[in-house]
Amino acid sequence: MLNLLKPIEQINTNIKKDIIINNIMKSKGVYLLVSNPKVGKSMLALQLSCSVINGTPFLGHKVNPTPVLYVTTESGELQLKERLEFLQISAKKDSLFIIDRQNQTNISLRDLEYDIKTFAEDYKGKLIILDMLKDIDFGVQYDINNYQDVAQQVFPKLRTYCDKYNVTFLVTHHLNKTGKTLGSIALDATVDGRITLIENKSNKKYVKLQTINRDFPELDMQLKKLDNLIFQKINSIEEDELSYEMTSFIKYVASQKDIDFTCTDIVLKANIPMSLKRFGRLLNNNIELLESEGVHITKCRTADSKSYHATFTEPSQNEDN
Repeated sequence: MLNLLKPIEQINTNIKKDIIINNIMKSKGVYLLVSNPKVGKSMLALQLSCSVINGTPFLGHKVNPTPVLYVTTESGELQLKERLEFLQISAKKDSLFIIDRQNQTNISLRDLEYDIKTFAEDYKGKLIILDMLKDIDFGVQYDINNYQDVAQQVFPKLRTYCDKYNVTFLVTHHLNKTGKTLGSIALDATVDGRITLIENKSNKKYVKLQTINRDFPELDMQLKKLDNLIFQKINSIEEDELSYEMTSFIKYVASQKDIDFTCTDIVLKANIPMSLKRFGRLLNNNIELLESEGVHITKCRTADSKSYHATFTEPSQNEDN
């Protein structure tokens, strides 16, 4: 009979995973990058690739340099090169490797194994980007909406390559109409982390980046999309710009004129796609901005709960002059 008991103090902590991007991505992991169509996930994936290759911080987060293998199913190699030129970024020589669909229906993961092996062993590459999930042939029949298929058929295939070649996968995918990852919840449950891009509906040059991760704390960053489509981290949306969530909140308060509420009330009644904790932070960080828009907030604390009182008055038009 095997003796599997081991005191925790005997566990070797010197064997640690490498960090690919600090607070975002570790080696030998599988990650999702998700957004609605046309928000810019492929552009962000290219920006991330060049940061990792060149050893420059990604949105302020330290990276460990490594070559990148970029597998694209929606863009040809020429288009990717043109995108890099438009983004005004570049990767050092012999560090960014491209595989495209080459007019095939999809890209077979099995057919990629020799290239993955070469990339990992000859070039010491550790990051592989699959852009996009829907066009990758995993060698098995599966329904993306079926938990068992996704959890037991799709991602175990990627895990095999992670362990065999010491690589990390970042896979791009879409959100559904409700703002959740398209398909089974297994997509979120079986990966090591998810990076979500949420476009500001009031102004599309602003995008929120949120991460959920097994190994790191959650991140919530505000990004601005520059004219060349590079994403730049900013502290907050400029004072003359309102986030979609705050615009929805203002409209709701304006319709009620005078209300007592909790964060739960507003998130549900105003249909704001945000967690209660995040909405609370957003609300408290924008008290002065809300005042300028005619929404006056009073905090009401009790021993058991935290609530607010809001009144709405038409903001003075002279404030814009």
